[in-house]
Order: sequence, then C-alpha cells, then structure tokens
Amino acid sequence: MKNSINKITIPIFIAVLGLWNVAIAQEKKVLETQVAFNRIQLLDKYVSEGATMGDIDNDGIMDIVAGPFWWKGPEYKQSYAYSQVKYFPVDAPGLAGYSDIFFTFSGNFDGDQWSDILQIGLPASDGKWFKNPGKDFNTSKNSKPEYISFNAQDNVCNESPQYIDIIGDRKKELLAYSNGYITISLPYKKGKDDKWKVLAISPHDPSRFARFSHGLGSGDINGDGYLDVLEKSGWWEQPKKWNKKDPWKYHKYDFSPNQGGAQMFAYDVDGDGDNDVVTSMNAHGYGLSWHEQISESKSKITFKEHIIMTDSPNDNPYGISFSQLHALDFADIDNDGVLDVITGKCYKAHNGKDPGSNDPPVLFWFKTNRKSDGTVEFIPYLIDDDSGVGRQITAGDLNNDGKIDVVVANRKGVFAFIQK
Repeated sequence: MKNSINKITIPIFIAVLGLWNVAIAQEKKVLETQVAFNRIQLLDKYVSEGATMGDIDNDGIMDIVAGPFWWKGPEYKQSYAYSQVKYFPVDAPGLAGYSDIFFTFSGNFDGDQWSDILQIGLPASDGKWFKNPGKDFNTSKNSKPEYISFNAQDNVCNESPQYIDIIGDRKKELLAYSNGYITISLPYKKGKDDKWKVLAISPHDPSRFARFSHGLGSGDINGDGYLDVLEKSGWWEQPKKWNKKDPWKYHKYDFSPNQGGAQMFAYDVDGDGDNDVVTSMNAHGYGLSWHEQISESKSKITFKEHIIMTDSPNDNPYGISFSQLHALDFADIDNDGVLDVITGKCYKAHNGKDPGSNDPPVLFWFKTNRKSDGTVEFIPYLIDDDSGVGRQITAGDLNNDGKIDVVVANRKGVFAFIQK
C-alpha cells in the first residue's frame, strides 16, 4: 500500500497471497477472506471510461472490451481494434480531457451468432453499435478495424446508462436519458431499419433529465415481477400491461439528494423478502449507502437510509473513506450466495478538481454481511490501489472457474482483476 494514501491510511491487517486484500480498521477488525485477485494491466493508455465482457470471437471464452479494442481471452495479451483507435490526454482542459468512449456493452444486435459491440460516448453523443463481421474480419492489424458501425440511439445522456432486460422480453435494452426523457431503446430487428426503437418511460423534462445527470438503474421495487427504473430522486413503476407510450408511475424518494452517484441496484440486502436500493451518493464527492425498503403495503413504499461510507473515516466501522464513486456493480464475489458491492474511486473524474482527487485510485469490494440480529454490514476489502474506476465496472466470470472477476478502464488504462 502506498504511503500517499490519505483517506484510507489506517493500519493494515491482511495481505493475501502477495496481493493486498486489505481491511483497514479503527476499532473493528475485519473478517478474514480467502478472496484474492491477479492484476492484469491490458493497456497503459487512456481510451475509455469503462470496460465490459463478452465472447467476441465466439470461442466459448469471455473476452474484454474497452474503448476501441477487444482483448482475446483467456490470456488477454492480444488486442484487436473494432473501431478507430484514438488515445486521449490524461490532463487536458474541459471536455478535451475526456475519451469519446465512456461505455461499451456486448450483445447480439442483429440476430446472427456473433456478439456485436455497443459504444456509448460522452453524454449527448449518439450511441453506436458495431457489427461483428465474424470469421471474415482481419485480426492481424489494429490499425484497420473491419467492423461496420450503425447508429443505435441519438442523444444518449446520463452518466450511468445500463444495458439490461427491463421489459421482460428476454432481450436487453439500453436504459438512459435522451432529449429530456428517461428512455429504454430496443435493438432493431433483423431486416428492418438500423436505428433502435426508443421508448420514453417518463414525461418530458429537459432540466431534470439532463445531459450530465448521475444515478440510474433498475430492479423490482414493489415485488410484482416487473423491473422498475431507479434514478436519484425516486423510482418509476413499470405497468403490468404497458402500451409502450404512456409514462410510468413515479414514486418520489431521494436516494441521492444532491448530485447523484453511479449505477443503482435493487436487491434484497437484508434478506427480508423485499428489494432494497444500493447507490453511491455523489459521483464527484463522497458517500455510499443502502436504502432499506419499509413497506406498509405495495401501494405505500418508502425507504430508510443506512450509511456505508461518508467523507469521514470515522463514519465507517472499518475506517474507510474515498471519493468519486462514479461506477458501481453488484456480484457475489465470495460465492456465499449473497451479492456484494464493487466500487472504487474514479481517477480524475473532473480533471482532478473533485474532493479527494489526489488520493490513490482505489478499487474495493464490500462484502454484504447479514448478521443474526437482522442488521447488515458491508465489509470493505481492497482489490487494488492504483487503478480505480471510470464510469463503468463490469463484474463477471471471465475464465469459467465459477469465480467473479472485475474489469475497469479509465485514465490509468485498462485493467482486469481475475480472482485466484
């Protein structure tokens, strides 16, 4: 661990198999864990604010996609370009200091057997998908990508879009803001127009559903079997028989009362049978919380906030505090049947102008520990202290060993953390 760590310089208790898997305590010693990761840096240049996983070459092994490249698994030593290669400055004023690729998602968008790539850039730019040419593309040179791109959705906004099956048709949709609405967009059907079908689930409100908004996700809040949409100031209830035209019913609750955080998740954190909400509180500040669902009836749902982390180490039982939680994912890291939180510090999210910007770019997983008295604690374990996150973390099983791995990308480069 580097001596320069500011908010997290408190005694270290554990180092597992040569890689820091750290718990930092004030009054409380962390539970030991056998979880540890091998760190692989795929690229040391700035190409993207996010990374994803997908079987791009259709060989049954997951590959990694970030920026204009994909890396072939399971070694992840060879990269191939699918779009125009550009490297971006780590330090530059204004929007010149940002990659024009924030997110990548993998999916089969045209109905053939090959996984295509969806690319989302700076908020308000158009989302593009790149058709996988299958066995016909040239893998020998990164300088001449062979993928053909199509426009997916115009004006993709919010800094936490997700690609997920929301409407229950067994196909994923892009959840985002666009032109003053909350939208879900459906990939086009084979043989029809290339542009995706965009459906608004909210009324038009350009000031509220703005370009650089933060905090977005989905989950079944009221237990009716339909996924609802989460945003920083409430949740939108999916109708049981939606006509794909009318706005969904809005339920106000300030999950993140200020700026809003990152990806949001609905999950039964405390195991009581209803879904709670986990969110970072400020993408460019501090805070991580889970909101316990308090239900008097299905028609009257509210929440109670439980603070996991603030801007002060004194507010966390393990003395943990870091800023800029601009990306978040949820996965069962330790295979105990309960989902855990993966997040970290975004490296220079606002060109180094955010609180705590000079602190080390850490990456943590927080174990969801359900206690016998019905309470829940989130136990922090350090994955790495020199990578952090961008706008997108992807957690999944890269090598089919039944263990969850993590990929990230930001101004530090592209990284894979493969669980031992």
